Amino acid sequence: MSRFSAYMNANVATSSAPQIMISLFQAALRNMRYSAGAFEQGDYVKGSIMAEKAAAIVLGLQGTLKPEVAPELCERLSDLYTFVACRLGMAGTKFSAQHVFEAERVFSPIAEAFVEVASKASTEAHASM
Repeated sequence: MSRFSAYMNANVATSSAPQIMISLFQAALRNMRYSAGAFEQGDYVKGSIMAEKAAAIVLGLQGTLKPEVAPELCERLSDLYTFVACRLGMAGTKFSAQHVFEAERVFSPIAEAFVEVASKASTEAHASM
């Protein structure tokens, strides 16, 4: 195992669930931005690979939804995640930065809202100790 892999495994093992989720949101957005940049520069292979990576993360996040806790919210988020993943899939097949931008425009506010809620929850948890 490489040093980087060992570091990543230790990092995941010691992170809280919200920290891991935040990392996933950030990675998806980073991959979307790399994808769009690659498409704009004419690197269609890299753009497609990065769009596929972003879509895989988005679909993974979709799989973490718990409809038994908040059915209406989860239904809406699931629909948005499906839209984002489909746009990223289209970007990869049509080599289109525009499709990535559409995906990012929908996904970014979700990521920002999660980070904000997780931060508030963490602050409240520390304040009550």
